[in-house]
Amino acid sequence: MIHSIIRLRRWQSVRKTRRTYKDSLFRDIFNNEKRLPEIYECLEGASADIHDIRLTTMDEVFFDSEKNDVSFIVKNRHIILLEHQSTVNDNMPLRILWYIAELYRQHVTAKSPYQSKRIDLPAPKFYVFYNGRANMPKQWQLRLSDAFGDTKGAMELIVEVININDAAGNELLDKCAPLKAYSTFVAKVRESVHEGCTLDQAVPRAIQYCIANGYLTEYFTEKQEKEVFDMVSFQWDQELALEVRAEEAREEGMEKGMEKERVFSIRSLMANLQLTAEKAMDALSIPKEEQARYKAML
Repeated sequence: MIHSIIRLRRWQSVRKTRRTYKDSLFRDIFNNEKRLPEIYECLEGASADIHDIRLTTMDEVFFDSEKNDVSFIVKNRHIILLEHQSTVNDNMPLRILWYIAELYRQHVTAKSPYQSKRIDLPAPKFYVFYNGRANMPKQWQLRLSDAFGDTKGAMELIVEVININDAAGNELLDKCAPLKAYSTFVAKVRESVHEGCTLDQAVPRAIQYCIANGYLTEYFTEKQEKEVFDMVSFQWDQELALEVRAEEAREEGMEKGMEKERVFSIRSLMANLQLTAEKAMDALSIPKEEQARYKAML
């Protein structure tokens, strides 16, 4: 529990910084028509220029001001959804289903689905860029049908998850400079924090490293340092919150396991040595203030 409390305090200390800018760094970098042709070519193997791209990213959708990260239409041929994740989330196909349904709804007129003539739609492609700390393969798929269990359904949605951590060795990073730059920036922030820096020290160090080494130099030169910090700390809040919840769940599971073992030991002593519950708990050195709770479990 001590570790989760420490992490919670770190999370709360970051939250003390008042922010009005609520976008993620990934979203800010890649919602830019100038960078998307390169992303598209690397992912689909087809060329496109800035005039072929139309951004369709939604600012808010459904609940809690949730936003999709990046979506764009290319030549009215493809609609591409890009999402960034720092934790493994097997429910991304469901989330993306919500997003694409809303994007298609916006793409056509309200009367179009009721006309007899077929509506031509851009073909969807879904990508998640993963750069979390868990050791994951360099690429894998998530399928909506996995959520159906053994029951066959009439719908499928496939999400390509691409690990953009340097350690994963994904060839895509060598082909796509903006993704490589983003991955490098995040890695440098984490490296500095791991070395003991605070987040407000780590972010400027990562910015200077990227500028000096040609990673999105124009972007990081033009951006105000505080604006980048706000975007990173917003993402950091979410990551730390997830870590705290996961660690609390693990520790809660361990505590429940220890409780079960103690109850089993109390019962064994009572049955085998004919001890009262109180004497069995004394023999097991269970504190007096906890004995009533354990007695209620017998």
